[in-house]
Amino acid sequence: MVKWQREKLLQELEPEELNELLEIFYLSSKQLTEEIEKALSSGEIDTVREKAHSLKGACATIFLEEAHVLAFNLEKAVSLAEAQNLFKKLKKELKAFWQMLEKRSKDNDK
Repeated sequence: MVKWQREKLLQELEPEELNELLEIFYLSSKQLTEEIEKALSSGEIDTVREKAHSLKGACATIFLEEAHVLAFNLEKAVSLAEAQNLFKKLKKELKAFWQMLEKRSKDNDK
């Protein structure tokens, strides 16, 4: 179950603004995830941390709690093995959220 505090966003944004923000998050989080995956494959821990920092901020912006915590921990990872383990969990959480957004988008198109 994705830990997302949608209500907090709705207190701050109009529905149209929310949809726009979620679309931006969807695209940017997918790109950052790909970049982190590439950096992990290359053993570039500094790049992993940099991209995790950006992803952490994006998750915080939309109140995506578990992903925010995982991205924070990934940013602070001291080893490549730790980073890979954290990334696996983060990617699983993000995939679940992306699926939720995709379903939401399809439902809105009806």
